[in-house]
Amino acid sequence: MTLTRRWSTFTRLHRRIENHVERELHRCLGVGVREFHALTALKEGASDAAGHLHFDELADGMGLSRPATGRLVTRLRDRGLITTDASPRDRRDVDVRLTLVAQDVLRLGAPLLERAVEEAVRGLACEDTDPDLLRYLRGPAERPLG
Repeated sequence: MTLTRRWSTFTRLHRRIENHVERELHRCLGVGVREFHALTALKEGASDAAGHLHFDELADGMGLSRPATGRLVTRLRDRGLITTDASPRDRRDVDVRLTLVAQDVLRLGAPLLERAVEEAVRGLACEDTDPDLLRYLRGPAERPLG
């Protein structure tokens, strides 16, 4: 199998897992995968003791362009999950901070995310999926899912 074909297989599996996780996060918490990952990045990547993360740091951490990050930040702010303020260090930048609602979403969402990924990978194991990819997803202990 060529590198391009393996990458294509990996990408297809990733999309299938992500679609399953997306449905579960929306059903239970009303957020999507990208929003949940952004909240996680904000929680884990806060650059100061007050819990702020600068806009550019969020964009870099999410692997998004500035315009895509701007749209994401707007959605999160409009839903009351984050606050934004002009950065005191550079007025052209924005400090982003989690709200208490977002902290609840993260607390409830972490085990939900884990379960959704496990369910999706378990579903892949029932199909004709590359065994090396399944071993990688399951982890080094080759523990069975479920």
